[in-house]
Amino acid sequence: MRRFETGRTVVRRDVHRTGRVWSEQALRVVVDTDEALVSACAPGAEARWPALYAKARDEADRSVRTEAFEAMASGRWELATGVWQETDLLL
Repeated sequence: MRRFETGRTVVRRDVHRTGRVWSEQALRVVVDTDEALVSACAPGAEARWPALYAKARDEADRSVRTEAFEAMASGRWELATGVWQETDLLL
């Protein structure tokens, strides 16, 4: 089985049921074993997510956020580049 080296950058992609990618996030490999692939994401990491979702985050507009989720549920969206800004994330 292929393993990722500790410290390597990998990309996590979330895929809609239609097969379209709806988000991507750059992660750093912490450890890759038979039991788990552990990765981390720190503020500043590159990401791509639906453009309406990015707009909702940037403008703190809950109505746009609702529209973004409706578009994602229907399978209609365009990806926009973004930057992870929240806390450190361990996956």
